[in-house]
Amino acid sequence: MSTPRTYAAEGVIDLPPALLFGPEFLGLRKRACIGGIDVTLVFPDFEAKGHGFEPILPRQARIDWVGSLKTLPDEDDPGHPFGRVTAHDGPKEIIEFSPARLLLRPRSHLTLAEARRLHAATDDWTDQLQTWIEVITRQDLREEKVKVEHVGAGAWVWVDKGKEGKIFRGRREITLSFGEKLQVTASQWGKILAKVSQDIFPPEAHIFLRDARYADNLGRRRRSVLDSATAAELGLAKLRDDLLRGTDGRVAAYVGREARQIGGLIEFLKAMGRELPGKIQQEVGEPRNRAIHEGREPDAETARAALAKAEEIVDVAFPLGSLL
Repeated sequence: MSTPRTYAAEGVIDLPPALLFGPEFLGLRKRACIGGIDVTLVFPDFEAKGHGFEPILPRQARIDWVGSLKTLPDEDDPGHPFGRVTAHDGPKEIIEFSPARLLLRPRSHLTLAEARRLHAATDDWTDQLQTWIEVITRQDLREEKVKVEHVGAGAWVWVDKGKEGKIFRGRREITLSFGEKLQVTASQWGKILAKVSQDIFPPEAHIFLRDARYADNLGRRRRSVLDSATAAELGLAKLRDDLLRGTDGRVAAYVGREARQIGGLIEFLKAMGRELPGKIQQEVGEPRNRAIHEGREPDAETARAALAKAEEIVDVAFPLGSLL
């Protein structure tokens, strides 16, 4: 059997919309793995030109992505295909920028099958990346101010076949307004890429907190309270299981059956001397019970108090600083 032919390849991948980064990310390179393909992801840099800034990609880039993407008829922002500088202090000092895409460079030549696999894997990979960013920063990247319409995959991958070069096409239409600067360091970014590359998700409790935050931003207070309560319950259950580790399996099974909802978990943990945030039942348990059994829509203050209390509990059980 003949060995499949391999080709030089590179691509661009969409970032979740409305992200703002500090200057330490300009031109930053980090390794990742997408669809089993080892790649390097490169942030754009920018240089002042005329009254604005133009993106700069590494000299090693094999094709002119900036020029090519600018000519696309369906490009949302053809003048800025790799994003914009959003704050600067003169032409030489960039304070903040919003990248729309990253350059993707496979670390070795690819077969056509590998290039297709890389292209097909990008959307799920980017969604998982967004989940990690939202968990670590506690920012909601899905607020109504951001509208994302997926049409195919969110990446372009180019394969160098000489005169018959091939592009696997994707498109993502974005309408956005900018929020606060992303509270993530370059070191954390590399660790997030490593988690996503290994297909590791954050603890489920943190994902429910993310969902509660999103529901609150949409004005869905009842959904927000229910998600906050689930996050709190998962956090309390983790603290219970930590205390039961190493005990007789029959005892652990019994306690697990009897102390599995918020009220029972609080009672057990306090009896075992575990310190907990105050007013969990009042701020999380009772609003959850009213939302479930009475079908009542809580007000904004109640929903946000439940979210804040759930964050306290989850941070004890799954400390945010230990996730990476």
